[in-house]
Amino acid sequence: MRLLERVLLSAASSPMRLPPSPLARSGPISANLFGDIMGDALKEQKPYERPLLPSLVKKQPASYQLQEKMFSFSGEDFRVRDLSGQEVITIDGGNINLGGWVLDKLAFKEASSGAKFCSVERRAIAASTCYDIYSADGGECVAKVEREWMSMTPKYKFYYEGDANPFADFEAEGSFLDRTYTFKAGWGDTIARVRRAPELVSDLDTYVVDVAAGVDAAAILAMAGPAEEDPKRAKEEASGGGGWPFV
Repeated sequence: MRLLERVLLSAASSPMRLPPSPLARSGPISANLFGDIMGDALKEQKPYERPLLPSLVKKQPASYQLQEKMFSFSGEDFRVRDLSGQEVITIDGGNINLGGWVLDKLAFKEASSGAKFCSVERRAIAASTCYDIYSADGGECVAKVEREWMSMTPKYKFYYEGDANPFADFEAEGSFLDRTYTFKAGWGDTIARVRRAPELVSDLDTYVVDVAAGVDAAAILAMAGPAEEDPKRAKEEASGGGGWPFV
């Protein structure tokens, strides 16, 4: 048999081996819609030296249940619970009348002791929506929440008073009407997230706040009140404006 015939017969009897596909080397493709929608994972933070409620600064991520219209300033009492159902904060809503000015006010109390640890009060005169957060005795403004008035979409900023940081300590942005928004630290880390969670709670009027380790959870919850109740924001979203990308 000629040499060329032997080569051809040998090639025909051996299966052809192709180099592996780059897709095969990288593994199967999978869609992570939850991650795409919710953004980056929560990032652990160095605890702030003066948190609103030290007992809610956890070493591990924690989640809390909130109810629709919890921050209604209606005079009703509301409870914040962890996912096990344990009450952690009681919120008293209401308003006060000062010479014709009706001011919104929320009192935050630690559920285990009933002791008030801060109050959230709407500022009467401000260029944009602004809430001041006072110490338990009302003698010191310890933080504030402001709506960014030049933002194209609703955005709220939280500032601790008395620190050396002239910028917001964290911000909240997203679809407040749909309870789908995130809190980010000044350097961009995602530190908390508000979301619907039917896999965790069956009540349709309840939503969940996830908070990263080391974060002042009480500050996150105190900021959620103005974000939910801001009349200007509510009017904009009810008419189809504001919020992204779900409204």
